Amino acid sequence: MLFLFMYIFFNFFSFLSSLLLLEACSLILFLFFSMYLMIFGVSMKFLLYYFVFIVSESAVGLSILVTTMKTFGSGNFRSMSLTK
Repeated sequence: MLFLFMYIFFNFFSFLSSLLLLEACSLILFLFFSMYLMIFGVSMKFLLYYFVFIVSESAVGLSILVTTMKTFGSGNFRSMSLTK
């Protein structure tokens, strides 16, 4: 399943595609954790903490994307040269 997401978002030089791939991996882990906790009957409080981490990580990623778009004019990693 992870390779399917990697195939869909194959442009690894785009910052937005990398963020989407990271979010897909986080959601897959979220599903595995939720199934594990449901099977073994453990408290679901850990899922709430993990979900808060996912949301804050995506907010930081999007703010970095907006900052790089304003600074470099593009969301690609190739255009991010500090020697310009």
